[in-house]
Amino acid sequence: MDIAPRLLHPALQALLLGGVSMVLVLLRRHVPALVTALVAVAWIWFASTPAVALALHDALATPAPGTTPRADAIVVLGGDTLPVNDWSRATTRAGKGLALWRAGLAPVLLVSGSDQARALAQGLEVSGVPARDLKIEDTSTNTHENARNSALLLRANGSTDILLVTSPIHMRRAAGAFRHEGLAVSAVPTADTHASLVRAPSWLPRRDALTLTARCLREYAALWVYRQRGWI
Repeated sequence: MDIAPRLLHPALQALLLGGVSMVLVLLRRHVPALVTALVAVAWIWFASTPAVALALHDALATPAPGTTPRADAIVVLGGDTLPVNDWSRATTRAGKGLALWRAGLAPVLLVSGSDQARALAQGLEVSGVPARDLKIEDTSTNTHENARNSALLLRANGSTDILLVTSPIHMRRAAGAFRHEGLAVSAVPTADTHASLVRAPSWLPRRDALTLTARCLREYAALWVYRQRGWI
C-alpha cells in the first residue's frame, strides 16, 4: 500500500499531531502539548470547511471548454465510478467519452487504466460503440503510464490529436503527461460542480468538504512529483 497519499489526508495529519500532543503530555511539556493539540483541531476544522475545499478545487480544476474540436481519438481515463445502468450520463468519464463519440468528434475511443479499461470497454460496446472503434490500454497503473502506453497505441493507429476525458482536478496533470508524450490534447473534463458545498455555510465543517480537500492536496502533491520527474 502506498502510504504517501494517506499521509496527505488532513484527518490523518490531525491524528498524528494528536499523537505528538499526547507524547508531549507524557513528557510533562504541557504548553507545547496544548499548542500541538490546538493546531490539530484547527487544521481538521479548516480542511473540512467548504470555503477551503472549494478554493483548492477551483484553483486546480480545468474548466469545461466552450466548444469541443474534432480530433483523431477520444481517450477516457479510468479511476472514476463506473455507470450502473445509464452509460450515457455525461457526468461520468465513460458517459462523457460516449457522448463525444456519438457526436462524431473522433472515430476512435481509447480507454486506459489497468483497473477499469476492460469494464469501460464492455460497457461502451454495450452502449453502441463497435469493437472496431474501441482501443483498450489495460496495463497502466498511474497517469504517467496512462499517457506513455496510450501514446504508443495511438501513434500506431496514426492518431496524434486527442480529446482527453478525466476529472477536472486531474486534468492538468493528465493533459501535461499526454502532451509530454507528443500528443496534441484538447481537455474535456467531466462535470464537477459540488453544488452541495456551494450551497453550504462556508465555514462549518462537512465530511464531503474534507474529502474534496484531501483529493486536492493529493493532486497538488502529484503535480509536484510529476514536474520533478520530468513527466509533464
